[in-house]
Amino acid sequence: MFSTDFRAKNQVTDVRLATRTTMKVGGPAQLVSFDDRGSLGELLDVPHRWLGKGANLLVDDAGVGEAVVVLGPAFDTCELSPARGGVALVKAGAALDLAELIAACIAAGLAGPEGLSGVPASVGGALRMNAGTSTCWMLDWVSRVEVVLPGERAPRWLERAEMPASYRDSGLPHGTLFLGCELSLAEGDPAALRAQGAKLKKAKAASQPLAQPSAGCVFKNPTPELPAGKLIDELGLKGLRVGGAMVSPVHANFIVNPERTATCSDVSALVRTIRDRAWRERGIELRLEVETWNCPAELHAHPRDLAKVEV
Repeated sequence: MFSTDFRAKNQVTDVRLATRTTMKVGGPAQLVSFDDRGSLGELLDVPHRWLGKGANLLVDDAGVGEAVVVLGPAFDTCELSPARGGVALVKAGAALDLAELIAACIAAGLAGPEGLSGVPASVGGALRMNAGTSTCWMLDWVSRVEVVLPGERAPRWLERAEMPASYRDSGLPHGTLFLGCELSLAEGDPAALRAQGAKLKKAKAASQPLAQPSAGCVFKNPTPELPAGKLIDELGLKGLRVGGAMVSPVHANFIVNPERTATCSDVSALVRTIRDRAWRERGIELRLEVETWNCPAELHAHPRDLAKVEV
């Protein structure tokens, strides 16, 4: 699929995607660790998918036929500029772990990203889905992003104003490649920022099953007043199992893989059951927050169009 020159500059291997996702589910694929910007044209000429840290993702057991591309060390960067007028510019590569960006900003006394403490993502993944918590979203501090838009051949910088971002959505087309971003951050007290970050991480650890493999929150919140986890709990579905997959007893909007034996079919069956019950009993359509690769199309269909499901 790739030329000898491409392989000399970018690592290409065969993997099972279960080893590259936080859910620990997913079949075979060809993985490309992309480092050489000069090879971008050849990469864009073949069918491909972009992968970050593997959170927020459910992959079919059959895997995917397209090349799966992760950004390599060349994009794992973080540069902090001196503050001017109380504001500093931070430039981050998309392969950088979000936790590392947060730690660097806290150490430098730059406020904002500490609000995302505990969110498992790469910077690129956080940008793509506008990752967030109850206090903030990733794009709250981004001034511009470096991207390759679908159908284009070269990277370009987009100003934040050009991104019609919303809840769990960057506003850019599906298939956009994020290479990095710049953030404008106000100065803050490092000790206070560190304390706030630790408080948020502790709250997450107490209310979410962080020690077990999962893809994070499965469904988008129907409304701010009715979180998906609360709805699923009210439906009495905490602890429901199919095969190796289980609705978490800790937080009902997580499907966990405690023994690492769950298949995509197991997870899909739970998703369909939850959506069916929410629709039949409460008239609420639960929409997936997780991205799916090669999974049954019914996971995205309206529940009223599907037959009743019982597990």
